[in-house]
Amino acid sequence: MDVTPLEKTINYTFKNKELLNHAITHSSYFNEKKEKRKSDNEKLEYLGDAILNSVISILLYRKYKSRDEGFLSNARSSLVKRETLTEIAKSIDLDKHTSYGNGDSIPEESKVISNMFESLIGALYLDGGMRKTSKIIKTLFKPYFNEEKLTEKSPKNTLQEYSQKRLGILPKYKFTRRTREGFTVLVYLGKDYKAKGTGKNKKEAEQQAAKALLSKLPE
Repeated sequence: MDVTPLEKTINYTFKNKELLNHAITHSSYFNEKKEKRKSDNEKLEYLGDAILNSVISILLYRKYKSRDEGFLSNARSSLVKRETLTEIAKSIDLDKHTSYGNGDSIPEESKVISNMFESLIGALYLDGGMRKTSKIIKTLFKPYFNEEKLTEKSPKNTLQEYSQKRLGILPKYKFTRRTREGFTVLVYLGKDYKAKGTGKNKKEAEQQAAKALLSKLPE
């Protein structure tokens, strides 16, 4: 059985190669080719997101037993956020192995790379089970289990501190709509500042909105 470069990188050989193909084939690939068949990529992404959150939660709980729920929750958010997943995906050259669009390169700022990583995790779980998937996740995320990185304040926390100290008010978040991309949230700071963020869930959308608003505020 041939082993692909991606399989060599993650040190796992798929028994069902079709699962791997679905994981690394974006739906836009079939759309561009006007094919009727579809990739299960988005379903695998849904599964991979759940697996990642579960495994990361367990790893954090075991490693930082003396820390409170607030630390563990913030640490998990830091580890499963889009930027972290994108970095890890690029470290295994996932973008180079992905079938996307009409052979186009994946846009640098898009969510596609992090979504594809979640799809890969979903496929790993279906093919090899939880134990092997957990081992791979632990290996890939090891450089990020750094307490200094994990205690970095999230955009939402930073915005709250800024608004309280500078303006004496708290930011307000408003869910606007659910789209194909996920959720869209608006954040307001008084009457003068507002920004929009999108994410696969409301929490991520709020973080993205806070990040966008921080970039608009005077230092």
